[in-house]
Amino acid sequence: MTMYKDGIHEMDYSDLTKQLKGLEGWRVEVITLQDEKRRFIVGKSTGWKPIHLEVARRTSSGGGAAEKQYKSVTVLYNARG
Repeated sequence: MTMYKDGIHEMDYSDLTKQLKGLEGWRVEVITLQDEKRRFIVGKSTGWKPIHLEVARRTSSGGGAAEKQYKSVTVLYNARG
């Protein structure tokens, strides 16, 4: 477990998908461990133990939980700008 303290808050980043760290706001194409191909914008939940989210499109208000591991991740473009 990775815990961080900023003086007041403790954060646990252990549930973030390692392959998606730093890609928040980017559209990616992934191949799942079950050989499914998916495209989504990488999002991140809030709170003391965030997870990565699979956001379908820029106008979406949220998304489902990202998987813990993918066979491959290809960065497509920055969806924020």
